[in-house]
Amino acid sequence: MPLERQPPPIADAISDGIGLTPMVKLFHPSKVQLLGKLELANPTGSIKDRVAKHLLEEYGDKQTLIVPTSGNLGLAVASLAAKKRRDQQRRVLAIVPERTSNDRIQMLKALGAEIVRSPNEARPGAPESPYVLATKLAEQLPNAVVLDEAKLKQNCYEDLAEEILQQTKMEFDFLFVGVETGVVITNLAKILKAKMPHIKIMAVEPANSVLANSDDQEHHHFLDWKIEDMGNNFVPPALDQSVVDTWFKVTDRDAFSTARRLIRHEGILCGPSSGAVVAAATQHANSLQRNSTTHEYRSVVLLNDTAKNYTSTLLNDEWLLENNLADDIITQELAFLSMDRYRAASVEDLQLPAAVTIPPTASASYALDMMMEREFSQLPVIRTDNKKLVGYVSLTTLQERLEHNAIKPNTPVEQCMYGFKKKGSSTSKYEVITPDTSLADLAKFFDKNSFAVITDINRKWCLGVATKYDLLSFLNRRQFM
Repeated sequence: MPLERQPPPIADAISDGIGLTPMVKLFHPSKVQLLGKLELANPTGSIKDRVAKHLLEEYGDKQTLIVPTSGNLGLAVASLAAKKRRDQQRRVLAIVPERTSNDRIQMLKALGAEIVRSPNEARPGAPESPYVLATKLAEQLPNAVVLDEAKLKQNCYEDLAEEILQQTKMEFDFLFVGVETGVVITNLAKILKAKMPHIKIMAVEPANSVLANSDDQEHHHFLDWKIEDMGNNFVPPALDQSVVDTWFKVTDRDAFSTARRLIRHEGILCGPSSGAVVAAATQHANSLQRNSTTHEYRSVVLLNDTAKNYTSTLLNDEWLLENNLADDIITQELAFLSMDRYRAASVEDLQLPAAVTIPPTASASYALDMMMEREFSQLPVIRTDNKKLVGYVSLTTLQERLEHNAIKPNTPVEQCMYGFKKKGSSTSKYEVITPDTSLADLAKFFDKNSFAVITDINRKWCLGVATKYDLLSFLNRRQFM
């Protein structure tokens, strides 16, 4: 069957997949159409892939690549340099601030990069600042170079600018860009304004960043923020303030909450800096709605980062709430999903049938026949002398072991069951689920487990078996999905 679109040809390297990222329509406030340029669709999930490609073309002969980075540029360089690192013993050192998420640190390590941390509040020029550290390391290590996108000889954003022009057919009014070093917004603005003088360049930074405060490059302060890949505690030389028409400051809470809304309601797996840019564009769109003009504006927003690099922060509900980064709407959504929809109900309200159990001495074939007959996936295993729950046997495991002759039909289930041990033992920990356990806690249990054995508080009696299906059926009966 012919394809509607032709797939790209076989590539020689991952760098061939950089660029030509999609542009999609986002939610549509009246008078303003938001267009998301999905730079998160690049191979490592950010716009920095474009930079890394040019950096490696320019400094490809160096043995040690030192990258002062908030995370994304380091990931891009380490990824694109992977093949040459294997063949030529190339090293990648990433100097990252303390705020960089653990997810990205682990990814950098997996790519073979070495990590050097720098304080978030380090002053430019201080011994512990990223670029000073990088310079010192470059002097000490053989054939080393500090990778600085501001010093690239060619403009690596020409392709991006051309993509935006072609995708919009040169019909848009505003471009929203998150600012960190200033290289992206400065280069893009100059290219786009040369062809579309009327467009407005909207710069976005964290609320505590200083980029919009002063054009004095010595300006510096110690306030911090949680949005990564955006903002700075000094004004970098690469930032040309004259190309910016308007600055927007976005709080951490607005950035993280907007990113979560984009994930949930648009299906776009973007990171916090993308959330910040969309939050600014939405704020701007709301202000335009108050104007009397009938013109429908178009705003292009650069979605720079992927949520996949923030599983322990942005995608972690508990972390989001603990750090007060969920706004009222997100807080209400999380509260509904985790607590409110269960209406303080407990496991007892599931009205589960009495448990069907087998003793440890029962044969594997008997257990298998019982599960097949009753359409069970698991059976609790109970000791006959004291009725103590000691484990469970799984239908899938029994079938697989019998098929591969690992056990015989008359093998006692105690030899092929999953045993429950007390906490602190080397085997699986057992979490007590009783009739009084709240359904909210049971739902959390099902995040990591496929079923729950219901017992009394002392684990003396097995009272039933619950699955996520039982929980969903309860919510359906309550019409509270």
